[in-house]
Amino acid sequence: MERFDVFVIGGGATGSEIAFRLGRHGGMAVGLAERDKLGGECNLYGCVPTKVMLRSAKIAALARDADRFGVRVPAVDVDFLAVRDRARHIIEAQSGGGAKPFERVGVRVLMEEARLVGPNRIEMADGTGVEAERIVLATGSESVTPPIEGIEEGPYWTNKEAIWKPESVPPSITILGTGAIGIEFAQIYARFGSRVTAIEVLPRILPNEDEDAAAALVPAFEEEGIRLMPGTTCDRAEYHGRRWRLHLSNGEVIESAELLVAAGRRARFEPHDLDAAGVQLHDDGKPVLTDTLRTTNDHVWAAGDATGELLFTHVGTYEADLVADDILGKPRPRDYRIVPRVTFCDPEVASVGLTERQAREAGNDVRIAKVAMEDSERATIEGRTHGLVKLVADARTGEVLGGHVVGEEAGAMIHEVVAVMASRTPAHVVGDAIHAYPTFAEALKTAFQKLAED
Repeated sequence: MERFDVFVIGGGATGSEIAFRLGRHGGMAVGLAERDKLGGECNLYGCVPTKVMLRSAKIAALARDADRFGVRVPAVDVDFLAVRDRARHIIEAQSGGGAKPFERVGVRVLMEEARLVGPNRIEMADGTGVEAERIVLATGSESVTPPIEGIEEGPYWTNKEAIWKPESVPPSITILGTGAIGIEFAQIYARFGSRVTAIEVLPRILPNEDEDAAAALVPAFEEEGIRLMPGTTCDRAEYHGRRWRLHLSNGEVIESAELLVAAGRRARFEPHDLDAAGVQLHDDGKPVLTDTLRTTNDHVWAAGDATGELLFTHVGTYEADLVADDILGKPRPRDYRIVPRVTFCDPEVASVGLTERQAREAGNDVRIAKVAMEDSERATIEGRTHGLVKLVADARTGEVLGGHVVGEEAGAMIHEVVAVMASRTPAHVVGDAIHAYPTFAEALKTAFQKLAED
């Protein structure tokens, strides 16, 4: 029976950060268990490899479009395996140290599944037991499969298979779900040469984004031949002859070589005995948590995707600090008022804070400012005129409540709004500030000026 002061279950970005920080602090026996590979979902199966693929896809699209800029590119061929090899090399370069960095700061790393079986008791896959005074569940999330008849009978893809399974680009692919994951893969495979259909049960794509921001992405995708089908339900799926056939609510039948399910993710708590550990879940499967991320067992925390809330690596890193601080006796409440997010398609979709609809539903007297990217000289120069900047503010106080950017460099641009919201800087201050010409950021300056107008 091994005993620890703190035992972290899950070696993804959140769990690794908690274990490393506590180990570096010294004075505690810290353990870390990982059932797959250190690095977690984002590094191995999500953020990193998809961004590598998106970069290759963008270069292919730029090459095909080069003639518009006076550059002749005779032919564009995508070597799918070479793209994937590059992703693998980048992942290995980032996480090649394995357990060594943890061991150097005194963290005991166990590369096997750990099962929470009691208030302070853990059972390892090899049958050995572990006791810990404090336990952190950084167990990540898993893909949700919608309850569609026949879907489990065929080899559908999740994000993992979409990256690592194919040996070549499929001729066609249908995607269920148009959140960030579905949208990014739609563009990746369309630019690699697949015929792509993306189906969304809700009335619009990117349903978590501001309505104007989501709408601004539609023409860019349709120009690339991606078929978007919002407000559509799949009633039944069939897999035969190495092809998928989806029967839709509108009576249409869609056929494709591959099916990617990107219908959401949920916190992963299998195979843990949460009842025995005194850890309660809400009806939606999310853990009941305090402001410092403690569960209903005061000695067990949940952080990162295990919270079931904001499934972003940067939020997991923030939560890792919260948990470590609480364990070290410096508790502080979590604050999600300002959480930027980016969908890394082309054009990028970036946002922070409230959408216009959320701001109105919260009872605010709302004022908005919008600037079309086609009015930006830099966007015209770059030939990237799809998109917009939209700011949402409280009309009474002038405080910026949210920002939404669709366009080239949107993921970087949104952080000007982040800074404004974090500091509660008045819109006129930023609107009056000099912005370099010609840059995409001038669109933000114009939006802040409009927001400040009487």
